[in-house]
Amino acid sequence: MKEIAFIFLFYSSIISLFAQSETINKKGLTEFHSDLVAMITDNEPGAEVIITHSNEIIFEEYYGLANVNTGEKLNAEHVMGIASMSKQFTGMAILFLVDEEKLRLKDDISDYFPDLPLQGRKINIKQLLSHISGLPELTQNNEFMDAINHPHTIEQIIEMAFKGEFRSETGEKFLYCNTGYTIATALIEKLSGMKYAEFLKERIFDPLKMENTYACDFENDAISAVQRHTTDSISYQKAIEMHFSNLIGGGGIISNASDMAKWGMALLSGEKLPKNYQKLWEPILLNSGESIEYGLGMGISDFEGKRFYYHPGMGSGMNSINLIFPNYDLTITVIRNISKPKHSSLEIALLAAKYFN
Repeated sequence: MKEIAFIFLFYSSIISLFAQSETINKKGLTEFHSDLVAMITDNEPGAEVIITHSNEIIFEEYYGLANVNTGEKLNAEHVMGIASMSKQFTGMAILFLVDEEKLRLKDDISDYFPDLPLQGRKINIKQLLSHISGLPELTQNNEFMDAINHPHTIEQIIEMAFKGEFRSETGEKFLYCNTGYTIATALIEKLSGMKYAEFLKERIFDPLKMENTYACDFENDAISAVQRHTTDSISYQKAIEMHFSNLIGGGGIISNASDMAKWGMALLSGEKLPKNYQKLWEPILLNSGESIEYGLGMGISDFEGKRFYYHPGMGSGMNSINLIFPNYDLTITVIRNISKPKHSSLEIALLAAKYFN
């Protein structure tokens, strides 16, 4: 997770090199499948890959293993941690509350949490979600990382985060910050009167029939998720143990490709989402006036005048990405149960995209 800021910017620069045309090459999808069969062997951690176009699934395949030790094949019933792809759901939950006039994006977080040790800083909700708050980064806190295999409440996580140093003045620069999303989760619970997991289930997962998707918290860990793996030059190992309550808000959602396809199609249509849903990818401005290609939980990129939205997810034993192309009514989602695989979710997603011509 400490590498996420670099990885996110790396993704942005690479994805911007790729171009997309308006038609779908069905023959190309067959070739894409053949490529993946060659890339991901039957005895390595797996990949869920799904592509939608014009509100239909046009490609859905599962490769490799759910569990290397048992040899269990990955299939459509399996769920995985999606890591930081979770942030877009937290951002949308905030937009639901804005739509209901329970808060404004320009509201200062100290208005809701006056006891936060902000050292006199003014940080609004938009800055909190857009990684320009300057807050201490949770994953850089040794106490937190050393205890990541134990469950923690939101309050405990925030307390540990603030033992770190502020990293910049508010609005000065983009610095990827999981702490902001933990605070946003606390805000969602405070204003809705519901647990974060319950709020997402009621407002997003159930309406979109995302029946395999849920958010973890202190009471509920990722017990249904497939085995996460890491690798070295010789073999695959189990990823480090962690309780997914520690990822709440910024990375603690469990899902699968078919559910993320439903989410992607909803992002294209706005179906069952608040009317302000497109603020999820509205670029932000630094104090200097510079525009940052990140919104409230999704990144933004352009190529040849064509725009798309995305978010990677990286963590111990997790590697995922979803790409949303609004001008082409197209989504691509890849979810893997391995850290630093030979072929990343990004590489697979871009390989899929090259066949659309």
